Amino acid sequence: MLRHMSIRLVVAEDSYLIREGLTLLLAEDQELDLVAAVASLPELEDVVATAEPDVVMTDIRMPPTGTISIRSSRFPSPRPPSTSSRSKP
Repeated sequence: MLRHMSIRLVVAEDSYLIREGLTLLLAEDQELDLVAAVASLPELEDVVATAEPDVVMTDIRMPPTGTISIRSSRFPSPRPPSTSSRSKP
């Protein structure tokens, strides 16, 4: 019997409207398990450490520092998440 595995996803975006819009769109995809939507780097670090997502979709400019650098060393999980980022124009 085949077991359907969903992709565990975290959205990190400081803009409320963009974060909520992405959350609504992504929640419709049955292959995705949206585990969290966060607004800051500290929140992202906490969620990644506890939820162990497969993918993090993030804005590259996140508070409190204004920029974000996602590296495997930042996330001590044995399997760091894949990342996808965007920059505001």
